[in-house]
Amino acid sequence: MRLPSVHLSHVLEVSRSKTTLCQSSLGGLASLRHKLSFRRAYAVAQRQLNEDAAPETDIRRVRNIGIIAHIDAGKTTTTERMLYYSGYTKRIGNVDEGDTVMDYLPVERDRGITITSAAISFDWNVHRINLIDTPGHADFTFEVIRSIRVLDGAVTVLDGVEGVEAQTEKVWQQAQEMKIPRIVFVNKMDREGAGFGRTVREIVGKLSVRTCIINMPLFKKVMENGMTSAKFCGVIDVLEMKSIEWVPGSDGQQFIVGDLEGENLEEAMKARVAIVETLAELDDDMVEKFLEMEDDHLAISSHDIKAALRKCTLQNLVVPVLCGASFRNIGVQPLLDAVVDYLPSPVERPPAILRTGKTTLSVAETDIGYALAFKVVHDNHSGKILVFIRVYSGTLRRLAKIYNTSNGTEEKALKLSRMYADASVDIEAINEGHIGVISGTKDIRTGDTIIFDYQKSGGKTKFNRAMMSMQLNPIKVPSPVFFASVEPKTVSDTRPMELGLQALLREDPSLQVSVDEETGQTHLSGMGELHLEIASDRLVRDMKVKAQVGKIQISYRESIEDNVTQDTPVSYTYKSVNKGAETSSYVALLLRPIPEDLDYSHQELKKRLEHCVPLGDNNFLTFDETYDFAHPKVSQEDVYAALRVGVTAGLLHGKRYGLPMHSVLVIVKRIELPVEQDSATPVTPTARFAISKFLESIPLESKVLMEPVMDVTVIVDEEDIGSVMSDISSARSGRVYALEDENRRDSPKDHGDYIDPDHVYSPPDHTLHLSKHNIRRDLHKRLIRAKVPLSEMVGYLKYLRAMTQGRGSFLMTFDRYERASKDRATSIWQNHYN
Repeated sequence: MRLPSVHLSHVLEVSRSKTTLCQSSLGGLASLRHKLSFRRAYAVAQRQLNEDAAPETDIRRVRNIGIIAHIDAGKTTTTERMLYYSGYTKRIGNVDEGDTVMDYLPVERDRGITITSAAISFDWNVHRINLIDTPGHADFTFEVIRSIRVLDGAVTVLDGVEGVEAQTEKVWQQAQEMKIPRIVFVNKMDREGAGFGRTVREIVGKLSVRTCIINMPLFKKVMENGMTSAKFCGVIDVLEMKSIEWVPGSDGQQFIVGDLEGENLEEAMKARVAIVETLAELDDDMVEKFLEMEDDHLAISSHDIKAALRKCTLQNLVVPVLCGASFRNIGVQPLLDAVVDYLPSPVERPPAILRTGKTTLSVAETDIGYALAFKVVHDNHSGKILVFIRVYSGTLRRLAKIYNTSNGTEEKALKLSRMYADASVDIEAINEGHIGVISGTKDIRTGDTIIFDYQKSGGKTKFNRAMMSMQLNPIKVPSPVFFASVEPKTVSDTRPMELGLQALLREDPSLQVSVDEETGQTHLSGMGELHLEIASDRLVRDMKVKAQVGKIQISYRESIEDNVTQDTPVSYTYKSVNKGAETSSYVALLLRPIPEDLDYSHQELKKRLEHCVPLGDNNFLTFDETYDFAHPKVSQEDVYAALRVGVTAGLLHGKRYGLPMHSVLVIVKRIELPVEQDSATPVTPTARFAISKFLESIPLESKVLMEPVMDVTVIVDEEDIGSVMSDISSARSGRVYALEDENRRDSPKDHGDYIDPDHVYSPPDHTLHLSKHNIRRDLHKRLIRAKVPLSEMVGYLKYLRAMTQGRGSFLMTFDRYERASKDRATSIWQNHYN
């Protein structure tokens, strides 16, 4: 099919937009003066025409993938090359120059890091790839979590010099929990000290997976400064038994395919034999092919190997491994081929699961369209809310009614689009398995479930009542551990500040806003110092809010002691007069502490929590076995909604420290409303006052402070173990729970899933000896894993480097809130709040 060519009029008036460049937030007509902006506007205009002319992609040819890795492994650089070689862009974006397509926020370009998960769609080899580039910094873990929820497959990018790093392990585990098939791309193979073979062994040892090397580094000998050295120039295709050498200066678009010989042929044969043997252990078809070829590994065709490798990859039995150097434009095209060849289409993934109470249902069993909102963005230029969704069933069409099962609101899908980073192309529908954007909605938040197909009754469009409470597994929001005060500069700036904070919360649910009752200050809480810095910068710089952001501080919580077992419920009766009519309600409830460690002695509580409603901050709401509510005019659903709002509000302020409550189970015993009353609204203040009354009844000594505790991994040399462990245990009140070899995790060798990395094929490393990084590995690095209070980790890197002569490093992630001892609580309160 010949696609129409683009004209200047299309650039200026994409989708009949009067003055903006393709609605891509490029600054209207003024952007014509900016070469890069005009180029991107032109490209998006061409895509708009192509979208209108091209048929919808077969769902079997769709790949919803993400790129995940440790910070600085080269995720965005790899993505920019993917866009270039697919024809999406006409030039290669550079992170250092701040002109990448994926990192489009000003703060991302200023800092040279990915902060939000940008989404983009492009074509490769007759397949549509919907790609999400995720952050690598630990402070933005929630961005990664919510993106992984909607992926069908993932590309893990590793630094060939650094190998498998700590943050990589964490993100890998998150993808593993969701059973997402993955392939690995070992990047930066052009750097001195890069070790592909060593990295493969680390993948096996640290990530506990079987690997299949489908291409490996190609080096050629060059003379530099009178010495012969090995220079990375391409890859060896193990399946086709060919060498692929990229031509320098061609932006990676020209390469030479040749035959293998010598050492390269020998290593390629070893790698191919290893693939066949690995697949033969896992796939019966490969065993049959092996027997047909009379045990000749090399006689099995590449087609048969690819088929078996795809099958095993989709079952998460193996991980294909490739290599390259994205910055040098080497190895990216084979990576794109691998995405198409080995990662699943939406129909090859298990159906999404819907839940309501104790009922679970597959979307395949319904005749209703379901989608998950996995990201919400406030577009500063248009002022509209952009909701990124993944459609799991049905087809969402423009102007269709949509119902939010998470909050019970109904809206219209006024505009649908496909995103290209910060640019968009209008579309008429988002089909099953695809990712797209709804614009112009008001009430959708990250993690909400949306239904959009309905059944008609009496000439009116109605949602299927049975499905209105069903939700796709909600995204768990981690507890924030830092906060900063936010104050308007003038009284007139108060309302814009409130609206700006609301927009931030819709975009990022891992942020929280609260108001200190005593001081009246507004607090913005987040997952880390960088997280809050970025949020504050977005509020002031991007949203133009005139506000003063205070010093970032650690966020503490309040709870009740484990020994609080008060069985007598507290009741409260609330009465008010509204428009001359009296309304009232009665609520009886009690509170129970939730211990940090639910062991065998808490079986009843553990079982109960499985059926409770999470309220955030590890608080839960449930009903007593004797609870029974019936009313002629007010539904149970309305009462529950009002109750939840009231309980949540009541837990915002403890009675000893005035901090939000944490780890509390609220058990509702009874709710009463007058028979003549037709509203559940009074239940909200009644529940709030009942919570407050119960907390006041608890003795002061049973009200405790809770502090954030981090899961810390410290990487040190063998000689530094003693001093570092002593510092953690004594000076920092930490608990060391594991000591591991950096290159091999503690896995029982008699376990059936154990894979010895020393028995896995890996090619020789030609440049590893050139790096001081390799010298450090010879010193035997060890991992110290510990639980340490966050307050003791502030400024830790400076102390660690002093103790280890600059050799130590660490990674920490939030673990949980724990009850502080009496002495520690007193110290914290005096040091942080007085």
